[in-house]
Amino acid sequence: MTYTRLFLVVLAPTVALLAPAGATGAPNAGGATIPDPARATAATCASGESWACRHGQSLTVAGTGLDGVTRVVFLGGKNSKDDRTATPTSASPTALALTVPRGARSGPLRLVSPAGGSGRTARLRILTTPVPQADVTGGTTDLAPGEALIAGSRKRMLLQYTASVAGTVEAARVDNGAVMRSWPVAAGPGEQRWDGTVDGAVVPEGRYVLRLAGQPTASQASSAAVQVHDAIFPIRGKHDLGQSATNDFGGGRGHGGQDMFARCGTPLVAARPGTVQFEAVQSRAGNYVVLQDKTGRSYTYMHMRDRALVKKGARVRAGQRIGYVGQTGRASGCHLHFELWTAPGWYTGGEGIDPLPELRRWDSFS
Repeated sequence: MTYTRLFLVVLAPTVALLAPAGATGAPNAGGATIPDPARATAATCASGESWACRHGQSLTVAGTGLDGVTRVVFLGGKNSKDDRTATPTSASPTALALTVPRGARSGPLRLVSPAGGSGRTARLRILTTPVPQADVTGGTTDLAPGEALIAGSRKRMLLQYTASVAGTVEAARVDNGAVMRSWPVAAGPGEQRWDGTVDGAVVPEGRYVLRLAGQPTASQASSAAVQVHDAIFPIRGKHDLGQSATNDFGGGRGHGGQDMFARCGTPLVAARPGTVQFEAVQSRAGNYVVLQDKTGRSYTYMHMRDRALVKKGARVRAGQRIGYVGQTGRASGCHLHFELWTAPGWYTGGEGIDPLPELRRWDSFS
């Protein structure tokens, strides 16, 4: 009997110590929490493809327990020689973002997390085709099936519906259901279009739907989910992102922007919808134009071949042609000097910031 009591005394703390390891989200002795096992249910490339992406592009993985993932392994062939590893750039319990590493091959992903979880995901295809170029010319038109939307551009999402009673059409995010904008609608058939903006400002990058709300279940309707991008890369042709450190923001010479080289005459477009803040010619900047979006941020284009195609005060759409690459002013070679300024804008109280991270992101999908 004495031996039995001693055994129970020893066993009890052992069970107590082991229990949290098998209990999802249970607190440990130090007060921290053990993350849920990682599980992936979807993967979307920056250019909108599902379970397919290109080297250097941003990939968003959706699922559960993803805040505990420390690295993602791209499993290529049958052995580990062609495996490539990426570290998440951001993570939440339901989504993580990473950049597809160079050399990654088509195959499943392995999510590495202290909590464990599914060993492998579905197969991710590595695409070798160029990033689809946005259609930025012409008048306002509806998106083609499967096409991504540049917010504030000439394209529109479309919902065709028949409402049995008066209700509301909502523009909502797919990942969390957040309603970004809504329109009251009457009973009967109708159409609703949306350009991906709210009061002139672009919505955050993500997937969205237009849906009919406030209806009996039998008459509810929803558009297909559409990838909405919050900007477009400003150079619409072959280009680079700079050829040396002297082309980058800052540095020893206090460079105020990013120099990107392309053939003279390559079209330039508005990165985001907004208004022309300044348009002029200057001895150093050459032909230049400054655009300002609804939030007060400014986007500066210098050394353009000709005077800008838009004048001060004019409203512009994302993707609207505003000029051409040139080498006017103090410039060596055909290139665009691009600046990004915080609100309230270019030399009106704002601050110039390094535009390269945003340019790289925009370049990955447009």
